[in-house]
Amino acid sequence: MKPRRWPNILRMRLRSLTRRRRVEQELDKELRFHLERQIEENRARGTAESEAQQAAVRRLGNLTQIQEECRDMRRTNYIETFLQDLRYACRTLVNNPAFTAVMVLTLALSIGANSAIFSVIDGVLLKPLPYNQPDRLFRVFVSNASFPKFRVNPFDFVDYRARNQSFEALAGFTRSDAQLSGVDQSERLASLRITAGFFHLLGLRPAMGREFEIKDELPGNARQAILSNRLWQRRFHSDPNILGQKITLDALPFTVIGVMPPGVEHVGNDHQVLAQGETVDAWRPFTFAGNPANRGSHFVDVLGRLKSGVTPGQATAEMNALTAQLGREHPDFDNGFRVRLIPLFQEVIGKSQRLLLVLMGAVGFVLLIACANAANLLLARATARTREIAVRAALGAGRLRLIRQMLTESILISLVGAAFGALIAIAGVRALVALLPPDFPRAHTIHVDATVFAFTFAIALVTGILFGLAPALQTSRADLTQALRESGRSTTGSGRQLHLRSLLVVAEVSLAFVLLIGAGLMLRSFINLLHTDPGFRPEHVLTASISLPNAQYKNDVDIASFYDRLTKDLAALPGVRYAGAGSDLPWTGYNENISFHVEGRKSANDSMHARFHGATSDYFLSIGIPLSKGRFFSDRDDPKGPQVIIVNQSLARRYWPNEDAVGKRITFNDEPKDSDWIAVAGIVGDVKDTPTSESAEPALWFPLRQQPFSQMSIVIRANSDPELLVNALREKVAQLDPRLAVAQIRQMDRIADAGVATPRFALFLVGLFAFLALLLAVIGTYGVMSYSVGQRIHEFGVRMALGAKPSDVVGLVVRQGLRLALVGVALGIGSALALGRVLQSLLYGISAGDPLTFAAVSAIAMAMAWLACYLPARRATGVDPMIALRSE
Repeated sequence: MKPRRWPNILRMRLRSLTRRRRVEQELDKELRFHLERQIEENRARGTAESEAQQAAVRRLGNLTQIQEECRDMRRTNYIETFLQDLRYACRTLVNNPAFTAVMVLTLALSIGANSAIFSVIDGVLLKPLPYNQPDRLFRVFVSNASFPKFRVNPFDFVDYRARNQSFEALAGFTRSDAQLSGVDQSERLASLRITAGFFHLLGLRPAMGREFEIKDELPGNARQAILSNRLWQRRFHSDPNILGQKITLDALPFTVIGVMPPGVEHVGNDHQVLAQGETVDAWRPFTFAGNPANRGSHFVDVLGRLKSGVTPGQATAEMNALTAQLGREHPDFDNGFRVRLIPLFQEVIGKSQRLLLVLMGAVGFVLLIACANAANLLLARATARTREIAVRAALGAGRLRLIRQMLTESILISLVGAAFGALIAIAGVRALVALLPPDFPRAHTIHVDATVFAFTFAIALVTGILFGLAPALQTSRADLTQALRESGRSTTGSGRQLHLRSLLVVAEVSLAFVLLIGAGLMLRSFINLLHTDPGFRPEHVLTASISLPNAQYKNDVDIASFYDRLTKDLAALPGVRYAGAGSDLPWTGYNENISFHVEGRKSANDSMHARFHGATSDYFLSIGIPLSKGRFFSDRDDPKGPQVIIVNQSLARRYWPNEDAVGKRITFNDEPKDSDWIAVAGIVGDVKDTPTSESAEPALWFPLRQQPFSQMSIVIRANSDPELLVNALREKVAQLDPRLAVAQIRQMDRIADAGVATPRFALFLVGLFAFLALLLAVIGTYGVMSYSVGQRIHEFGVRMALGAKPSDVVGLVVRQGLRLALVGVALGIGSALALGRVLQSLLYGISAGDPLTFAAVSAIAMAMAWLACYLPARRATGVDPMIALRSE
């Protein structure tokens, strides 16, 4: 069959629609036959070009044009082209399993890590709070120079609620745990006291019954309770007739008036912390008892819903005007407060927002490094395919057609990597939730859902285009004449390709360096945190919480007597060194404040205030807080003896600088009598509110016998494992009062460990991402240098044949790689310094520009780069020069 008769034959065959596929198949065979024959002839002759070769290319081009016309007649060329590209991409990847496996694994790890972190961000930052129109919900605080974020006085709240015009509703709440008894075993419930309309403000309604009304806030009407769905099911067996029944809370009868539906989430608070989420067991009415003229005590958390169309600025201005008016009405309690509104969402997520954004940035860097690595691998592979691409171009394929083919391959690789990455994300999310700090906000909302899978698919497409576009653009510029002139001779690719691959290595090293700097800074910060003296000794300490019901323990003598007997009984147990009781435990969110006057000093504009606590005589020995001066409490510090307190070093330094505070006196009355003055009996070491606090707040302790607290934390210091004392503790409490519940039994070292859980979590993840980034950067550098060495075997053979030493070849390769790494490190230093402000809030005791960290990370990066270059260089020196020369 002669070529000039083909068009006539094709026109005859195209008259039958059923024979079109056969035509294309025969044309495909003809194309492959001519292509293979031309390649074999070219290799056999070893010549660069010939008249016959150019004629063959033209004939093949004509065949391709006819074939395309056939497909256009069916008007399905786009679909078939895509399917053809997809089939070809699949065959190509299957025929290169090692290349495919490396690419898929690299992308699966990076995409999976991004999806896992995104699932956390989606659950914590992107999903709205589970309330009606949560963007209109605000927390209401007051602030002045001494208290930048302070709770509200209850009677100020009543005035705010009655007089304001900016809020659709205001509600107050405060934590007030209750002891449930009379139903199986006594149990301590996490409970809130709330004002009327609290649930309505949030857009919630009881599943059964009703919520509290204004009349329920009166002291005589407060014996009512609303149960959580979880408590109703667990302790009352989902009794449908629970409404109207009496339950015993704090030894008093309460009537159940409502049951909330499942999934009701507490808005969270930072005073006597009760975490956001399904953490509340029961709600009781908040009662406004006492003298309305007394505006000195601030302990109510306030929540408000703005009216539609009212801005936060307008509401703040109106509330400040109300606050000033209240100050004029009650001048004795005018402390210069101003109202501060904080969006509820911002208050809930707190500092976790910056941490999560840092983690997303870190894992995004890992993805970029993976893309650079993948692009480098595709460029290396494309160099070997230059002849194939040139022949395809000679057969009529346009540049866009070639780019589309190569992008199809890269996107296919990315989608396969994303499929495995989704599996990694599912496992990763479970691991992340298990590693989250105990107080991490909205942890219960974190899970892999359709949004996360959609994100994974989207990031796979973007990633495939990102790392596939540059190689596709470079490869599609292949020189047809130059490519067809090659006949099995090795090539290093075009100078443009080598330059692009070098830039990708520089980018990988730079991004990895930034992550290493972040991990290094966090590591040093965490070490500083661990080496900081906490102010107490948490080892071998068992803690528990007990709350004495006011109905049974009606006076201070009864309360003090119970804790005295309990601590003495516990101290007598075998294996117990000390036993004491205190109003709170370190690092658990306690921040009660009290104002006072120092004898002989005026408070001026800055009121004197301190954290106040209560403690038994052996509390400090039990918790491990050292005595600096003076003495601890003793049995003689009772109501009949002189009133005394113990202060910490911060209070002593602030109010008696350069003086001995022992024996100094303070009072809590504005016009004190001589009996109102309280003497400082001792000074103890500082304990910060949190391990990351800049300094300890001034604090003072009352002796339990002189100032009893009904709710106390029991502290037992053991000689060995404190867990062995749990049953003994329960037995001693039961012997004194079998109706009491022993709650929150924990070891003190676990409480201390929870205090550093957030920085440890951040360090672990950033360190993990930094390690992964460094590994990818090293692999990328090694891959580029190894491929470069492989393509330069002929050059190295000539050099060694002319007398070059192996060390010269090694030095040549290593210097080339180290130059790239040095540029990457330099760019990384600049980027790390620019991003330092983002990290600074997560660091402790170290600046974001710490020179030691930068120097150490630079040395590590250069050492790993040297290793990545040295191994390929050593391989180059093992090649026989004669064999290398014969390879051409």
